[in-house]
Amino acid sequence: MSGRVKSMEQRIATRIPIRMLVEYERLDDFLADYSANLSLGGMFIQTDKPLDIGTRFKLRLRIPGRTKPVETFGEVRWVVRKTDGGTPGMGIEFDALTATDRKAVEAMLIGWEPTV
Repeated sequence: MSGRVKSMEQRIATRIPIRMLVEYERLDDFLADYSANLSLGGMFIQTDKPLDIGTRFKLRLRIPGRTKPVETFGEVRWVVRKTDGGTPGMGIEFDALTATDRKAVEAMLIGWEPTV
C-alpha cells in the first residue's frame, strides 16, 4: 500500500523537474539526496529510505549562483517506497521559508530551462 496522503492534484504550486543536491538532518542523522522536482511549496526528494509521513526536519538547498544555501524546515507529506513502483522518495512541504529564501527559489524556478 502506498503511503501517499496527498494526491498530486492537491499541490498549491507547479513543480518543475530540477535535480539538485539536498542536505537534510533528522535527529543526529545527516543525509544527502537529490531532488526530482521543486516548487515554491516543496519538493520531491529521491531516496530509497524516505522518512516517515509527518516527520519534520531541517533541510538545505544549494541554489546555483547563490553563495548562501537556502535553509528551511520541511515536513514529509507523502512517500513512495520501492515496493510501490515508480521512483522511491518523499514529497516534502516547506514550512519555514524566509522571504529572502523564497525569492531565491522563485528566481531559480523562473529562470529554469530544461536541459536537452
